[in-house]
Order: sequence, then C-alpha cells, then structure tokens
Amino acid sequence: MSSAGAIIKTENLAEPRLSLADLQQFVEHEVDLLDDQRFEEWLALFAEDGVYWVPAKPGQQSPLNHVSLFYDDKPTLKLRVQRLRHPAIHSQVPRSRTIRLVSNFKLETHAADPALYRVISKFIMLEDRPGAARRLFGGRYTHLLRRTSGGLEIVLKQVDLTNCDQSFPSMTQPF
Repeated sequence: MSSAGAIIKTENLAEPRLSLADLQQFVEHEVDLLDDQRFEEWLALFAEDGVYWVPAKPGQQSPLNHVSLFYDDKPTLKLRVQRLRHPAIHSQVPRSRTIRLVSNFKLETHAADPALYRVISKFIMLEDRPGAARRLFGGRYTHLLRRTSGGLEIVLKQVDLTNCDQSFPSMTQPF
C-alpha cells in the first residue's frame, strides 16, 4: 500500500491471508477520509453490494427487525454524500470538523469465505461546529472487508454506538 491510498493490491487471491496490520491500515485510511471530508473517496471504498449500518438498539442483530439510525446501501450512501456536498445543507452551516480515534483492532475469521475479513475495533469521534456544543460519540466498528483482485472493499461497516438508544439532534456526519 502506498502512503497516498489504502488500496492493497493483490495479484492472486491464492496469496496468503492479509495481516491484521494490513487491515488496520485500511480502516485507519477509511476514517482519515471521513475526517478530511473526502466523502467521494470514502464512498469508493464500499463494494457495490456494500452496506453502512448504525443500529438503534444495543445488541441489535438485524436491520430488518428493528429501526436503525442508519441503514444505507451504496446508492443511498451516494445520496448522503451528495447532500453533504450541497452548499445549502442547513445542518452543516457551518461545516462540522471531526476527528476519529480507532484502536483495539481484532481480526475474526470468516470461514465461509476466505476472501472476507471481519475486523472489529473501538472508536471515539469528536464533532466540532462553530457555535455548537462539541459532540462525542464512541462505540465499536465492525468492518466486513472483501479482498478482490483490485484490493479491499467494504461489504459492511457496522457502527455500534454506546448510546445508540438515546435521542440525537441532527446527525449528518458518517461515523
């Protein structure tokens, strides 16, 4: 991987499994894109069948049996990015500035498909907007990553917030 991007090239899927360090580097790059408001590049990390999910209930097992804070497929994520870029998005005047800290990375095996990697990590996200109170979010990320001939892509990004069952003012920034 180059320092300019997070695509881990693979010539042959029969290559050895990627290390936790490789996968950690990918996740850290993903959150850096969000902090830098490089939303289009962030969106490009998602597989065509990729999903971004933020449950609204602790321990929620499925987005299909309970309301979620976010449950976006790639076309919906594309719309979210377009809204974030719109000059008149009232909930982002002035624009948010964010920083995410990610740690405690773990790799879980995915025996059903050797091209998939389940990476679990913990995060804290600060959101600052001039004139508004600082917001602090924390929780656990679960990234289901797929290894392709072109690198890694996000099949699922699940964000389990510690306070997911509380009410929130407008949330526009992806976690």
